[in-house]
Amino acid sequence: MKAAGYVPKKRVKKPLSKRTKLFLKIFISALLLTAVSFFTADYLIVKRNKKPPVFSIKVYEYDNGSADYYGLFYKVWEDYDPFDDETEYFLTFWLFPKFWSI
Repeated sequence: MKAAGYVPKKRVKKPLSKRTKLFLKIFISALLLTAVSFFTADYLIVKRNKKPPVFSIKVYEYDNGSADYYGLFYKVWEDYDPFDDETEYFLTFWLFPKFWSI
């Protein structure tokens, strides 16, 4: 219960300084540039050479030899077909399903 006459203080937002805005812009730009370069390198390795991605981490491996790799804002599915002895790769972004592959 609040005391009579109680008035809560309104929170005042301090504007970001120019230095902080510049730091945030540089940080976000560097993160996006890194993500795009990792994605491009893995895309070329997966699609042209049919090899596993380099800049992604293997998160899950299935019993049939298939695997899921996760990179910076993207994922790679490695589908191994034991009958044809062939491996196929699908590349897409994190929240997209496999049939939206690139």
